[in-house]
Amino acid sequence: MKLPEMTRRNQVLIALALLVVAIPSIFIYDYTQNNPKFCTSCHLMNEAYDTWEVSAMHDLNCHSCHESTMAESMQHVYDVITHNPEEVVKPVVIENSMCETCHASNDPQWLQVVNTAGHKTHLYGNDDHAECIDCHGMSLHVFRPPEEACLVCHDVSKVHASEVMLADCVTCHDFLANNDQLIPQRADCLECHMDKELVTVSMPAEAHADTTCTNCHDPHENRVAESCSTCHEVEEGLHDIALHTDCTSCHVPHQDVTVRETCESCHTDKVDHYTAVNCVGCHG
Repeated sequence: MKLPEMTRRNQVLIALALLVVAIPSIFIYDYTQNNPKFCTSCHLMNEAYDTWEVSAMHDLNCHSCHESTMAESMQHVYDVITHNPEEVVKPVVIENSMCETCHASNDPQWLQVVNTAGHKTHLYGNDDHAECIDCHGMSLHVFRPPEEACLVCHDVSKVHASEVMLADCVTCHDFLANNDQLIPQRADCLECHMDKELVTVSMPAEAHADTTCTNCHDPHENRVAESCSTCHEVEEGLHDIALHTDCTSCHVPHQDVTVRETCESCHTDKVDHYTAVNCVGCHG
């Protein structure tokens, strides 16, 4: 059976019908897939939208990070319509590879983290690596890790650093440093403690000049080394006198105090005793 030839009029009508269907469909697809406002159609997403809008990722749409197939999206819409849930029960899972599409892409508009000290250690340093959202997903669309994020895994005291020095972990452990050193070195400590750079004259010559601050100071606790004997084994001369067993009574750390001034602080009756001579010259 031969089909009748389509008239010019019918061709135009069919083309118009296709346009009537296609144009709204394109706009609907773009709105549902690329406009975060669509997510607020569900009352569950109001908080998520509000926090996203003021976040560092507000220039991205939802599907830039939260990928789903069309079938998964339709299933989600069906579940919301039929069950009307009161809370989001499915945990958000964002693979590291999703974050790396921007942050390991060499695209200068995004912070690149592959060669930073903290991410090398936590993401690329061993097989048991962390997930990006372990630190950057602790609060809804607040991507800067809170101070307590480190303490979830690292069992250390933060009393001295946070309460006494008003610092958090990344103040000393520069996560974004472009090197392999995440543990602070002497120069890092001196960036804040500049007045402590002076090696006291009451110490032996060049003492502690080539050591790290953590040899004596534990930055996670408000204390110094319990004993200098951890490194120094001096048990002769003045060091053999019972009253001189507390090293810091004579060796004043981080202060420009001469040996004679240190001795005179206790031996006040010897202030005028051979003033031109250093005490240890005779009492060594």
